[in-house]
Amino acid sequence: MSETENPAIPAPEATVAVVVPLFPKLPGIRESLASLGTQTRPPNLVVLLDDGTSPEAEILSRAIPDLHVEVVQVEPGSLASALEALSEYLANFEFIALLQAGDFYAPARIEKCLAALQQSREGRPLAVAVSEIVAVDGRGQPLPPDEPRAVHLGRLWAPGRSGANLADWLGTGYFAGPASNLFLRRDFLAANPLPADVPQLAQALVVLAGLQGLLTVVREPLLMHYPPPVEREPTLRSMGDVLRTQTDILGTLAGKLAVSPETRRNFSSYHRAAWNNLSGLREDLFQQILLRLASLASPDDIRAVTAEVLRSREASNIPAHWAALLDGKDPLDLAGYAAALRRTREKLDDARSENARLSKIADAAQGSGWVRFGAWLGERSARKMMELEDDEGEEAAPDETGPPEKAGEAKPSG
Repeated sequence: MSETENPAIPAPEATVAVVVPLFPKLPGIRESLASLGTQTRPPNLVVLLDDGTSPEAEILSRAIPDLHVEVVQVEPGSLASALEALSEYLANFEFIALLQAGDFYAPARIEKCLAALQQSREGRPLAVAVSEIVAVDGRGQPLPPDEPRAVHLGRLWAPGRSGANLADWLGTGYFAGPASNLFLRRDFLAANPLPADVPQLAQALVVLAGLQGLLTVVREPLLMHYPPPVEREPTLRSMGDVLRTQTDILGTLAGKLAVSPETRRNFSSYHRAAWNNLSGLREDLFQQILLRLASLASPDDIRAVTAEVLRSREASNIPAHWAALLDGKDPLDLAGYAAALRRTREKLDDARSENARLSKIADAAQGSGWVRFGAWLGERSARKMMELEDDEGEEAAPDETGPPEKAGEAKPSG
């Protein structure tokens, strides 16, 4: 090394804190903590959040003796408010992970998520990492592939596995699952403040990161999670929670939507895909909320927003389907779709007619003596061939069986 060269200074080791809420009280907390003790890259700190409802907090702090564990008292409330109260306490930690009772980390989870967030995308550091999930039962065993909760999880992950971009994927359904799947940079929380009463904190943070291009998905099953039953018909309360979360996301992105073309494009893709959402988001109701909010705005505000949108980069690009329409083409090919639907209906009618005809033949054959006689002949011939094979060419024993009725005594009816 020449005198003008300086020795490489090693980057300081990243610091990771795992936050474990002890509320609400759920079974499996000891098993969840035990999974932290098996990490290939142990956390620098484990924080047990106690809102005064966990008298065993101090005992649990000794469940993983090889790790630095601290119990922190917080006021009763939401996880979002607890994390806000922890902001100063965790100021010296670069990364924060969450782990809820009943969920378990795979041994390499912290190591793999940390490595993923130490990468960059287009020169920007990534902010949030989630991993694939293993759906387990109450004993920690993987659910059968045909179990409804496992099937639903597979449907949520299918778009991403097929190559969909993150904005579209998030719009089709919230695939990241519980808060235990969050591994994020601490400063991302400060840069994206959410209301303390946001109903679905984990989903809001994942969507915020995805729409800003700061989300990465580790394609390895690093989290074991016991999923709740699939809600076939969302209640008004659950739909309200989803819609409130979407409006909270919109409020947090308000400033970025005005200056970031990438965020605007992703936001549009997300809500376009959300018309077929699998996670309870009613996009039609969300659009009604937006229209109602627009109706409450002043005329000056509406004109200002319209001018702002028209100045954006997207406004200068003509959509591809418009170009097709101007060329006299129908990009949706509605006429072709209608013709294909008509042909499908005609085939269905033909199949129904054929099925009815075959059903009548089957009913008539049930009472036919000729059919029974033919069946007897077929059975006798088959038995004869088997006897010939068994005797390997030797003379078969005479067949002593006969038809059900002697010849001449009765003739098959029908």
